[in-house]
Amino acid sequence: MIVSTETGGLGNRIKSWVSAMRLAEDARVHWKVTPNMPATFEELFTNQCHVDSIPTDAETYSSWRLAVLPEDEPFIPEGFTTVGAGTHPFVRGIGKLWWSMKGKPSDRYRYMVFPKQHSRRSSRVDSRNIDQEYERIPVPIRRAYAPFFEQIVVRPEILQRVDDWAATNIDDTVIGVQVRTWRDYQRRYRKYYIPAAKRLRRLMENVDDNARFFVVSDSDDIAPSLATEFGEARVIHFPRTTARADSWQSADGITEDLIDMLLLARTQRLFASYLSTFSETAWWLGGATAAVWAF
Repeated sequence: MIVSTETGGLGNRIKSWVSAMRLAEDARVHWKVTPNMPATFEELFTNQCHVDSIPTDAETYSSWRLAVLPEDEPFIPEGFTTVGAGTHPFVRGIGKLWWSMKGKPSDRYRYMVFPKQHSRRSSRVDSRNIDQEYERIPVPIRRAYAPFFEQIVVRPEILQRVDDWAATNIDDTVIGVQVRTWRDYQRRYRKYYIPAAKRLRRLMENVDDNARFFVVSDSDDIAPSLATEFGEARVIHFPRTTARADSWQSADGITEDLIDMLLLARTQRLFASYLSTFSETAWWLGGATAAVWAF
């Protein structure tokens, strides 16, 4: 048995869960309710795999990264990843020593260098990570992962809201646009979002005039701002009952985040925020077939 214990956001948790599925037939999820994740597993999904506590004999998978298995490695050359960089073996050794001093088994995160760190610190030493590589991911690995994403069963009442809105709003002319402003990380807001906003506008300016944009964001200001610039008829968004900026504060907010993610998965072209696992997870849930432009 392997138990997914990732405690990050929605995208991180789903990716960790899917990795556990691929690593073991008996995959479980320990979906811990936290201040940033008030929704329980059962409020979002109907899969019968949630555990309230972690069995003492179970392995755990606590990474936000998709696991790269030994059978995947022939398809992925060293230095493959463009997101982050490998950690020097000396630094990795220090990391293992630190974990042992903390009383944690050094192989607890066997596909990780450092757990719970983004980008560089969590990259494999050989940089054979596939996270946020989208269409660069070798086809055999996409085919290996896709069936596990398909096993995720969203609660029927949530899926009904997705189906109802998508039926009249999502078609082949719609481009998914996911904008993470990094509202909760001021350093990343300055480093990633400010320059990314300019790149996004260039992407939107260079598409056909009949294209429409389905906008998802962690800010309530993004869709209205883009609608002012590109026209209200071309910029659409799901009519949420919760504020995007405060979605992490309630189970209803997380539910509507999941709706946004599933609607994003219905688009076949995607403008995705760099480093955001929200759009990445949507891409996988859509079958890993959409064309992606990361900005």
